Amino acid sequence: MHQMDILAYYSRQDVQRAIASAARDREVGCAMRDGTYMKRPDILLYPSDVLDRVKKGAVTFHISVERWTQPLALKQGNLDEIRKGWDLIIDMDSKAKLEHGRAAAAVVVDFLKDYGVSPTVKFSGRRGFHIAVAGNAFPPEVDFRPIAKRYPEVPQAIVQFLKDRCKERMMEALVAEEGGLAALRTTVESMPDLSPYHFVEVEKDWGSRHLFRAPYSLHDKTWLVSTPVQVFKLRSFSKESAKPENVTANLPFLSNKDGEGYELLLDALDHAAKLKVVEAVKPRQKPAGPKSPIAEQFFPPCIKAILGGLTDGRKRSVFTLAAFLRSVNWKEEDIEKKVFETNKLHKGPLPERTIRTQMRWHERQNRDLMPANCVSEQFYDSIGICRPDEICAAKRIKNPVNYAFKAMMRAAKLRMAAEQETKRASHAKRQTRPRVRRHQA
Repeated sequence: MHQMDILAYYSRQDVQRAIASAARDREVGCAMRDGTYMKRPDILLYPSDVLDRVKKGAVTFHISVERWTQPLALKQGNLDEIRKGWDLIIDMDSKAKLEHGRAAAAVVVDFLKDYGVSPTVKFSGRRGFHIAVAGNAFPPEVDFRPIAKRYPEVPQAIVQFLKDRCKERMMEALVAEEGGLAALRTTVESMPDLSPYHFVEVEKDWGSRHLFRAPYSLHDKTWLVSTPVQVFKLRSFSKESAKPENVTANLPFLSNKDGEGYELLLDALDHAAKLKVVEAVKPRQKPAGPKSPIAEQFFPPCIKAILGGLTDGRKRSVFTLAAFLRSVNWKEEDIEKKVFETNKLHKGPLPERTIRTQMRWHERQNRDLMPANCVSEQFYDSIGICRPDEICAAKRIKNPVNYAFKAMMRAAKLRMAAEQETKRASHAKRQTRPRVRRHQA
C-alpha cells in the first residue's frame, strides 16, 4: 500500500475517533512498515494523535489487553500497582484459510452466548478473528482478590476452558466447512489426531503488556482493516468488506453488560483448578489405612466447613467433597447422597444438573484421585474454609485425606491408651485390696 493511501485512510475523522476511543487507558504500540515499534510506552489522548503517529511512520496500531491508571508510567515491577483492569481478547488465527477462522469463531461466539455473554467480534486483518468480552462483564473481585491483580492467570484460564469445551464442536464445524474430513486434511501438512487446533490457533499464553491490533487499524501485510463484525454477519464475512474503502468506523467493540460473565468466570476457574489437581495428584499418595468408611467425626475442618454450607466455591467444593469421601472409603451411593444433602445447605444451591455433571466428571477420572493438597489456595484458603486445628499443625497435614486417617488412628490410640489405663488401675486396685487369711480349724 502506498504511503499516501495509508495517510488518506488515517486522515478520516471517524477512523481517528474509533482508534483513539479504543486506546483509552491503554498502552499503545505504533508499528512502522519494517515491523519495528515506536518508543513504548505510548498513548493516544486525542483523535489527532493517530494522524500524528502516521506522519512519523506508523502504519498500524496495537493496544494493550490491560487497562492502566497511568500507561506512560509502565515499567517492570509496578504493573500490578497501576493495572486497573483487563479485557478478555480471544485471538483466533487460522493457519490456512479465512473460512476456518470464521467457522471456529462462530462456535466460540455461540458457546459464550449459551453462558449469557454477548461478545463483540472483529476481523484480525488476515485470516483470524478477535472475540472480545469487556472487563466489566466480570466481577471486580473473585476469591476475595481484585480481579485486576489476577492477570494473566484468569483470562488464560477462561481461554483454556473455552478451548476444552469447544473442541468437538469446532472440529465438526471445520469438517462441515470443507465438506468432509478428507478434504479438511488436505489443508494442512500433517494431522496426527482429530483436533481443530491443527487448523486454528487459539492464543492463550500471552502475558503482561500484551498488545492486540486496535479496531480499525490497518494490517501491515494485507492492508485490510481490522474491522469489527456484527455477530449475526460473522458466518458470511468476506475480506471484501475489510477493504479500507468499504469500511465505516461506526461499529462498537468491547461492549458488555456489567456482570454477565460471572458464571463463565466461575466455571473456568473450577475447570483450571481441576486440571491442576489431575496433573499434580498421583494415586500412590493415598495413605495406607483401614478399608472401612471413615466417620464424619474424623473429618478435617475444611471438609466440615463444606458440609456446613458455603457461599463461595460451591462448584469447587463438589469436586473436593466427592474426591475426599471416595478416598476415605465411602460407598458411591453414600457419596452422592451426602453431596446433594450438602448442596441444599449452600447459600444459593447449585442446580441438580450441575451437580450430576461434576459427579460424572469425577467418576470418569482415576478412582484413586484425591482432593487437592492443602496448599492449593483455590480450593481452600480463597473460599474461606482453611481453618487449621491442632491436628493440622501437630501432624503437618498436607492433604485432607491424611487428616482423616491420622485423626482416626489418633482416636484409636487414645482409646487403647484409656483401656490400658483402666486395666492398670483395676489391676492396681486388686493388688492393694487387703487379703483375708483363713484360720485352720
